[in-house]
Amino acid sequence: MRVKCEGESSANQYSNGCRCADCREAWRVHGLEGAVKKRKGVRRDSPIPEHDAFTREQIMEARK
Repeated sequence: MRVKCEGESSANQYSNGCRCADCREAWRVHGLEGAVKKRKGVRRDSPIPEHDAFTREQIMEARK
């Protein structure tokens, strides 16, 4: 049975079964907000990782 929001469109009403245009739009916006919260930071914002091993080039340079 379809549920009608009776003019109170929201993502909650969409999840309850209302498929009017306003509830669909509210559900879409709700999904976008969740995606933005879950998005990870960009690589340039993270610090440079400290490695626990030397590269071959670093070992060869240290031997000189």
